[in-house]
Amino acid sequence: MRAYLRFELRRLVRDPRLTMFTVLGPVVTYLIFSPLAGDDRLEGLDAATALMVGLAGYGAVAGALTVAGSVAQERASGWLHQLRVTPLPPWRVVVAKTLTSMLSGVPAVVAVGLTGVLQHHVTLTAGRWAALLLALWLGTAPFALLGLAIGYALAPHLAQPAVFLVFLALSVLGGLLVPVAYFPDALRHLAHVLPTYRFAELGWRSVDGRAPAPAGLVLLLAWTGVFAVLAAGAYRRSTARR
Repeated sequence: MRAYLRFELRRLVRDPRLTMFTVLGPVVTYLIFSPLAGDDRLEGLDAATALMVGLAGYGAVAGALTVAGSVAQERASGWLHQLRVTPLPPWRVVVAKTLTSMLSGVPAVVAVGLTGVLQHHVTLTAGRWAALLLALWLGTAPFALLGLAIGYALAPHLAQPAVFLVFLALSVLGGLLVPVAYFPDALRHLAHVLPTYRFAELGWRSVDGRAPAPAGLVLLLAWTGVFAVLAAGAYRRSTARR
């Protein structure tokens, strides 16, 4: 598994397109919209900090989900069939892919954080910056697994639009782009059960020096379990069909 993990990490480093996509979008969005929030308080934080965390999470989720396109291409090319005949069990392939996909979002977190410092003079202690980075890295696990499930289940020409629709819906309804404080009551209740909101909540609480909310953590772990089962099942079906 270590050799396969190193192989996947090298592939990730050699693909600059992913970083460009996941970094530029959230940074530009933050530059445009963060001044509009003014002095509002969002999620218990000043607006500039709250939006910084939300858009850092937006980029991290984008990076994790884009794995769907690459695994769909691998499935179409026969690479997954080659993996199937190696001693690697399916769960190790899924774990290695998940770990590398989670790293795809780290540049976005760093870039949006630097933008918050430069544009709005966001000030956090070193410990809270580290806690934010760790929270938003670990919190991408369910989205990496969801991306794998989509990529293993759908053909390349269907995986990309499916990921885009899923990403857009989860980002908007989960409060990564528009704070849930501005939502009507029904949408606010929906947001609180979505993995994207609970993911961003990890970041909001970490920069405020608070521990993760137990209810939010349970929901995020539950979503992770569901997506893990879907990813493993889709992987087995995709290799069995060849």
